Amino acid sequence: MIRKANDRDKTALRDIWSAAFNETPGYAEFVIAYCLTLGTVLYHPDGMSFLTLFPLALHHKGKRILQGVYVYGVATHPMQQRKGYSTLLLSKASEMAPFLLLFPVTQDLQRFYSKRGFTVKVNVPAPVVRMDLSAEKTPGRFDPVPFEEYVEDAAQREFTFLWPSSMFDFAYRECLFRDGFVSPPWFCYPMDGEVVCKPYRSDRKIMHASFLPALVRFNAAVPGFIPADALFYLPLD
Repeated sequence: MIRKANDRDKTALRDIWSAAFNETPGYAEFVIAYCLTLGTVLYHPDGMSFLTLFPLALHHKGKRILQGVYVYGVATHPMQQRKGYSTLLLSKASEMAPFLLLFPVTQDLQRFYSKRGFTVKVNVPAPVVRMDLSAEKTPGRFDPVPFEEYVEDAAQREFTFLWPSSMFDFAYRECLFRDGFVSPPWFCYPMDGEVVCKPYRSDRKIMHASFLPALVRFNAAVPGFIPADALFYLPLD
């Protein structure tokens, strides 16, 4: 039976996340705390499976036209995988918002979600991978979250999926948790011996950036919406 998770489920959710994504308990605990605070966690205890819905809005030329959700961390314990629990959770989630957006990081996941109604592709500016950006990081310094820059840039786009300030702050703190830093226009953090930098706004440095697909399931009509003109910065993955 699917229900909304609460603080009493923290330990179970942490263990599922760690097992599903091969993450440390410390990172899983950090993430779960924000999921329960900022989002709605749909949980299937018997299936050892859950996902989180975070608030996300679709803007047209700087004006919000539709409030939806971002589907984050679809996690099922390895002992219960391939039994349909994630599909059940996605079906329940689809009843709760005018649109759902997610960011599948592999082609297999793209096919999986496409079969479950996530058929509209929108553009995510691809991260830049660098060998080293340590010179741009000042040890012990935490840069202010540049949310205003993010919003101002979005107002110049035709269509943008925009985080609220609380979620932008979570993306920033998740970057810091990974020992990352801000190097405008990117959030950067180390990964596998390299530095991954995700843009949070446009800039001349990324004018010729490539794009990755995010997938949207719309449950409401959006007149005039053109997927090719839609951008989404800072996907949580």
